[in-house]
Amino acid sequence: MIRTVFRRSLTLLCSFLLFALEAQTPIKVLPVDPFESMHGPNIISPESLAKQPGVLTLGELLQSVEKSYPLVLAAERLLSEAEYNYLAAQGAFDAQFRTIGTTKPTGFYTNNYNDSVIEKPTPLGGTSFFAGYRIGRGTFPLYDERRKTNDYGEIRAGAIVPLMRNREIDKNRAELKKADIDRNLAELSIQKLKIEVVRESTKRYWKWVAAGQEFLVIKDLLAIAKVRVKQINDRVALGDLPKVEGIDNDRAIMQREAQFYSAERELQKSAIDLSLFLRTEDGALILPKTEQLPLGFPNTVSFAGIDLEEKIKIAWVYRPELKDFEFKREKIRVDRQMGYNSLKPQVDLVVAASQDFGPGSVTRSKAELEASLVLNVPIQTRRPRGEIGAAEARLAQVDQELQFAKDKIKTEVQDSVSEVIASAKRVEAAKKELEFARRLEALERDRFALGDSTLLIVNIREQTTAEAAIREVKALNDHHAAIANFHAAVAYSLQLEDKDKKNL
Repeated sequence: MIRTVFRRSLTLLCSFLLFALEAQTPIKVLPVDPFESMHGPNIISPESLAKQPGVLTLGELLQSVEKSYPLVLAAERLLSEAEYNYLAAQGAFDAQFRTIGTTKPTGFYTNNYNDSVIEKPTPLGGTSFFAGYRIGRGTFPLYDERRKTNDYGEIRAGAIVPLMRNREIDKNRAELKKADIDRNLAELSIQKLKIEVVRESTKRYWKWVAAGQEFLVIKDLLAIAKVRVKQINDRVALGDLPKVEGIDNDRAIMQREAQFYSAERELQKSAIDLSLFLRTEDGALILPKTEQLPLGFPNTVSFAGIDLEEKIKIAWVYRPELKDFEFKREKIRVDRQMGYNSLKPQVDLVVAASQDFGPGSVTRSKAELEASLVLNVPIQTRRPRGEIGAAEARLAQVDQELQFAKDKIKTEVQDSVSEVIASAKRVEAAKKELEFARRLEALERDRFALGDSTLLIVNIREQTTAEAAIREVKALNDHHAAIANFHAAVAYSLQLEDKDKKNL
């Protein structure tokens, strides 16, 4: 008992002498660096984060992704390709010009003949129009007398109107419909990619923030051990502490230096990973700097009272996967419609009017109007029936895949909501654990100063506090990653785009 009291008195005396000596030394005011100590809070209000100068915000990162991320730009080229394919499909309705000319300068019959025509197919019920001009001069045999015209030639115009087959749909219109659907599918591909890219870039952003916070925790832990070197050496010299305590502190410094280098590497790695998404306008990678790290994480998000069924319905409306299946079904319906079209007999009405001009035969001087029917009836229909059956089977397959996709989206929303709620609880638990660890660390340091504890116990307390701080950082990282998963599950970015369009 007497020995303990003597040791405490000697410790207080040494502390007083050290304080007196330091009081005579001018105090150096060091610049305040918010990253020097991680014994402050890891959760920062949005207002405080907004006031931090030079910080890289999540919004800035997502803007960079939208403008410069190569995979997003590549997906947009896919839309351009679909637009050009649609233009090519429209080319099936381009006007065509054909002409044929023959001459017979020698022989019993000598003549010259030319026939030119412009044809224009249209999507209007499969109707196509034509107009032409022909001229035939000279002598023609009786079997070829139809080639002969009056001196100024003949003009004609007409139309071919499908009455059954090719009236509702034909090959050209089917290809045009599919090309239009492909444009929509290309847009959905871009939307799906953007959702995933936003999710991944957001998670890497918070991983970078977490790596910065962990690095500063370890940095502070190492600094504490280094600051304690002089104090321990002085106490060892006075005989207040055994020499083993100094050796143990040196061991702790080496241990914490190893942890420091490991944390430094993780911070560098997370910054390099983030640079894949952070780019200049011309696509060059930007390596984020340590000075751009936020002071901490934003507040946790509470999902108390969330309407889960409503979120699932919203996800079904906005998730591009479901729309993708709808357009695939539409393409299959076009194939099925073409099969039914092939079952119909071909009945085409051909109407044409012609007029010869100039001197010539009186029989060719009057305008002529001609109408005819073209009939083509399929006797065997195995091909169209096979096409219809295959289309029906694909539709049934897509219906099942659509239902599975809806179920999958439902489970993703449920899981993401559960993840957000659970991670928020983890944050609260880790926060309380850290508070207790800090209190125990401070009390243990006081006991050590009074000689009632050992450096080993103090090191354990400090290490425990650092581990608790890192667990809080990891919990915060997991929480904000869970929010990113939730936003992806409900297609939150597409909801914002839709809201912006409605506000325009």
